[in-house]
Amino acid sequence: MVGMSCIAVCSILLWQYIRRQSNKAGALFGAAAVSMIAIGELWLYGADYITISTSSWFPFFFYGAMASLSWLFMFLLAFPVLLAGAIGCFIYRLFHAHPCRSSNRVSKGMSRRTFLKGIAAAIPVLALGTSTIGIFDGEQNLATTIHKLRYPSLPNHLAGYRIGQISDTHMGLFFSPQRLQEAIEVLVKEKVDRVVLTGDLIDELTLLPQCQNILRDACRKFPDGIDFCYGNHEYYRGIERITDMLQKTGVRILRNSNYKAAENFYIAGTDYSFAQGAENFAQQREEYVQKSLQGIPENAFVVMLAHHSAFIDEAFRHHVNLTLCGHTHGAQFAPIGPLVQMIAFKYLRGLFQSGDACYGYVNRGTGHWLPLRIACSREVSIFELNR
Repeated sequence: MVGMSCIAVCSILLWQYIRRQSNKAGALFGAAAVSMIAIGELWLYGADYITISTSSWFPFFFYGAMASLSWLFMFLLAFPVLLAGAIGCFIYRLFHAHPCRSSNRVSKGMSRRTFLKGIAAAIPVLALGTSTIGIFDGEQNLATTIHKLRYPSLPNHLAGYRIGQISDTHMGLFFSPQRLQEAIEVLVKEKVDRVVLTGDLIDELTLLPQCQNILRDACRKFPDGIDFCYGNHEYYRGIERITDMLQKTGVRILRNSNYKAAENFYIAGTDYSFAQGAENFAQQREEYVQKSLQGIPENAFVVMLAHHSAFIDEAFRHHVNLTLCGHTHGAQFAPIGPLVQMIAFKYLRGLFQSGDACYGYVNRGTGHWLPLRIACSREVSIFELNR
């Protein structure tokens, strides 16, 4: 929050520099005041969430928190554009003593200064619009993606088998128990045979009772139940309490283990790796995958759950038929997706294939811990196995 406040102040200063605005104190005070109100609203919403969530005032506080995020994210989106614009203006003004002379007009009747002021005025408007759309669309829109996968040697009894994936719900301030229920109902409607949860299930542990009730009831709605693998947030938030809750629901926990789901059909799952350094991380991934696949016959059809998408590399090397992951949230903000994929996640989102019998999928996240999404909606994913 302190960082967001600093970005807000810097954005206002850059905006004023581009516009050559002299009344800096008023704009700074106004932006700082609104930012403090937004931060206060978010703090109150987070600090007293449980009381608020059960009161009749919950919609007021929830949408107030969403509006506050929209305001703060406006500065986050506008800052790099304003910074680039300010640098450009500085360089131009450095070499042009009179940048507003008529000879510098960009069009008849419009000076360069007027043009820059117009552009500068549009930046916060566009940023606020983008932020607001991203916040509310990210919270409301849940996509259902269906993938029909073909395997030449698929066992006959698995033809038409459907697996539903829910990932990264981060149940808490911006993903309610009702949202989890909605995602489950989508999979019920699609008549999937099995559901897998690929980590980062819950952040607000005071919601564990509600989560338990939903998952316990959900296990009865799918013929082959629900499987789960750990994500990093299980460790961050309290793995013992989350594990205890899951064990009371009928959800099967896979932690570097597997089980026989049917004839020649196995479900495996890895633990989350916190190994530091690329080499150590790769070594631990390989170790976890080997443990997860131990004892599985060579010709068996295998579905493996792994929270981190980097496990797809090891899964492909071990010829795992289908690997389901999450963790990346698909970057949430599509314009930066290529950069995120280049520097952080080889497998960012969507379907990947190796040969004619191995697939890996990275879910964009059924939820999120911050709801801003641009061209990267929340999703539940469904996989239909075919020959």
